[in-house]
Amino acid sequence: MPSIAFGAALLLLFAIAAAVAVRHMDNLLSFIVIAPGYLVQAWLFETHRALGGLGYQVTMVGVSALVWTLLILGLAVIGRLLRRLVL
Repeated sequence: MPSIAFGAALLLLFAIAAAVAVRHMDNLLSFIVIAPGYLVQAWLFETHRALGGLGYQVTMVGVSALVWTLLILGLAVIGRLLRRLVL
Protein backbone atom coordinates (compact mmCIF):
# COMPACT_ATOMS: atom_id res chain seq x y z
CA MET A 1 0.00 0.00 0.00
CA PRO A 2 1.22 3.52 -0.72
CA SER A 3 2.31 5.44 2.34
CA ILE A 4 0.46 8.37 3.84
CA ALA A 5 3.39 10.66 3.04
CA PHE A 6 3.16 9.64 -0.63
CA GLY A 7 -0.57 10.40 -0.63
CA ALA A 8 -0.05 13.78 1.04
CA ALA A 9 2.70 14.68 -1.43
CA LEU A 10 0.47 13.71 -4.34
CA LEU A 11 -2.40 15.77 -2.94
CA LEU A 12 -0.14 18.79 -2.58
CA LEU A 13 1.26 18.32 -6.09
CA PHE A 14 -2.19 18.06 -7.64
CA ALA A 15 -3.47 21.02 -5.60
CA ILE A 16 -0.65 23.17 -6.98
CA ALA A 17 -1.32 21.91 -10.51
CA ALA A 18 -5.05 22.62 -10.18
CA ALA A 19 -4.42 26.09 -8.73
CA VAL A 20 -2.22 26.94 -11.70
CA ALA A 21 -4.80 25.45 -14.07
CA VAL A 22 -7.59 27.63 -12.63
CA ARG A 23 -5.50 30.69 -13.42
CA HIS A 24 -4.69 29.53 -16.96
CA MET A 25 -7.97 28.20 -18.32
CA ASP A 26 -7.03 29.01 -21.91
CA ASN A 27 -5.61 25.62 -22.92
CA LEU A 28 -6.85 22.04 -23.05
CA LEU A 29 -4.47 20.63 -20.43
CA SER A 30 -5.77 23.09 -17.84
CA PHE A 31 -9.34 22.04 -18.53
CA ILE A 32 -8.41 18.38 -18.16
CA VAL A 33 -6.72 19.03 -14.79
CA ILE A 34 -9.68 20.95 -13.36
CA ALA A 35 -12.46 18.91 -15.00
CA PRO A 36 -13.59 17.15 -11.79
CA GLY A 37 -13.85 20.44 -9.90
CA TYR A 38 -15.61 22.07 -12.82
CA LEU A 39 -18.15 19.25 -12.87
CA VAL A 40 -18.87 19.62 -9.14
CA GLN A 41 -19.16 23.39 -9.47
CA ALA A 42 -21.61 22.94 -12.36
CA TRP A 43 -23.70 20.57 -10.23
CA LEU A 44 -23.68 23.08 -7.38
CA PHE A 45 -24.83 25.77 -9.80
CA GLU A 46 -27.70 23.63 -11.05
CA THR A 47 -28.86 22.92 -7.50
CA HIS A 48 -28.62 26.64 -6.62
CA ARG A 49 -25.80 26.07 -4.12
CA ALA A 50 -22.94 27.44 -6.21
CA LEU A 51 -20.15 29.22 -4.46
CA GLY A 52 -18.78 32.44 -5.85
CA GLY A 53 -15.43 34.15 -5.70
CA LEU A 54 -12.91 32.35 -3.51
CA GLY A 55 -15.34 29.47 -2.82
CA TYR A 56 -15.52 28.78 -6.55
CA GLN A 57 -11.75 28.52 -6.82
CA VAL A 58 -11.39 26.45 -3.64
CA THR A 59 -14.05 24.02 -4.88
CA MET A 60 -12.38 23.68 -8.28
CA VAL A 61 -8.89 23.18 -6.84
CA GLY A 62 -9.88 20.98 -3.89
CA VAL A 63 -12.14 18.59 -5.77
CA SER A 64 -9.76 18.28 -8.71
CA ALA A 65 -6.76 17.60 -6.46
CA LEU A 66 -8.69 15.02 -4.45
CA VAL A 67 -10.02 13.18 -7.51
CA TRP A 68 -6.64 13.01 -9.26
CA THR A 69 -4.91 11.92 -6.04
CA LEU A 70 -7.40 9.13 -5.42
CA LEU A 71 -7.15 8.04 -9.05
CA ILE A 72 -3.36 7.77 -8.94
CA LEU A 73 -3.36 6.06 -5.53
CA GLY A 74 -5.99 3.61 -6.76
CA LEU A 75 -3.91 2.77 -9.80
CA ALA A 76 -0.84 2.30 -7.58
CA VAL A 77 -2.71 -0.13 -5.34
CA ILE A 78 -4.03 -2.06 -8.34
CA GLY A 79 -0.51 -2.18 -9.80
CA ARG A 80 0.90 -3.59 -6.56
CA LEU A 81 -1.84 -6.20 -6.35
CA LEU A 82 -1.28 -7.27 -9.95
CA ARG A 83 2.48 -7.41 -9.44
CA ARG A 84 1.94 -9.54 -6.34
CA LEU A 85 -0.32 -11.92 -8.28
CA VAL A 86 2.10 -12.27 -11.17
CA LEU A 87 5.19 -12.83 -9.04
